[in-house]
Amino acid sequence: MKSLQQNRVSGGNPETVLMPEVLDRSWVEREQTSRLQPRSDCTFDFSKTQRIDSAGVGYIRAMHRRYTQAGRKLFLANIASEHLEALKSLPAAETAGVKKEGDLIVLHAADSFLQFMNQAVEALSVLVEMLYWGTIGMLKKQDFKRGALGEQMYQLGFKAVGIVGLLSFLIGVVLALQSAMQLRTYGAGIFLAPLIGITMVREMGPLLTAIILAGRTGSATTAEIATMGVSEEIDALKTMGINPIQFVVVPKFWAITITMPLLTIIATAAGILGGYLIAVFYLDLAPNLFISELSKHLHFNDVNAGFIKSVIFSWLIIWIGSFYGLRVRGGAEAVGKETTASVVTGIFIIIIADAIFSFIL
Repeated sequence: MKSLQQNRVSGGNPETVLMPEVLDRSWVEREQTSRLQPRSDCTFDFSKTQRIDSAGVGYIRAMHRRYTQAGRKLFLANIASEHLEALKSLPAAETAGVKKEGDLIVLHAADSFLQFMNQAVEALSVLVEMLYWGTIGMLKKQDFKRGALGEQMYQLGFKAVGIVGLLSFLIGVVLALQSAMQLRTYGAGIFLAPLIGITMVREMGPLLTAIILAGRTGSATTAEIATMGVSEEIDALKTMGINPIQFVVVPKFWAITITMPLLTIIATAAGILGGYLIAVFYLDLAPNLFISELSKHLHFNDVNAGFIKSVIFSWLIIWIGSFYGLRVRGGAEAVGKETTASVVTGIFIIIIADAIFSFIL
């Protein structure tokens, strides 16, 4: 159990103390309560406390006497009613000073904002290092083993061909079928070809590929780097003078940059194939007519937009996966938590980026 000095709630109020989940005798004996000196008014925050035994009640009373003798006040915030009943013997003036949850809203908001800013700075630092050591830094030194790029292209790209192609084909079939049901009602089945073609090239192809790789490649990247950190392999690389970003991240960066557009092409082709089958067998369109309408309405700008999205999405996947992997501290539980956070954040950021690109490209 952490000491009171370590349990203080951050955010600009050094005299707000976060109490433990179980305030019992063993905790009181370990705390060495003399560390907390009544230099100013203090608030005990019981928002996480679930149980208080007699030793805990005695501890609170003792701290109350200490603050009273020093001419200070001790407030109890977010304390449950049953715990408050055990403290009825305290003077009414002090129990009337119990704070509500709303009193700490600003404190928690400031703390969350500071944590967000710190994480943003760390994430930008990883991004800058990844881009630098993957481009200009490679001219100075190359801290990665020979053949690492080919190995990563095989792991990140080739092994994902099957699932990317299959899921994209099924999405193309579903999307085309749902659209064909409505288009046939109005006798506009001929428009299925440009609808599926443009949608897959500009939107669904890059987005589906990115989401699949965020769950597959992003999680694998986070887990691999996190495991290296937990097993102190990252520290060993630094000790040997090897840059961890260039040794671990840069091969993955270039591998996914090369393979992601290729996977997007496969996903797009598979989706269009699904739409083609629905158009031919459900709408009874002539195959030549489908291809003719598709080529007529599909332009270079659509292909260019899909290519740019695929490259940017690939960078986001590796960046987020590497960031969450490098920040892991602890053991196996921390690896699992950061891997989950990496996938969720990666998909969220990719969808936001896709929405932004919809207005730009």
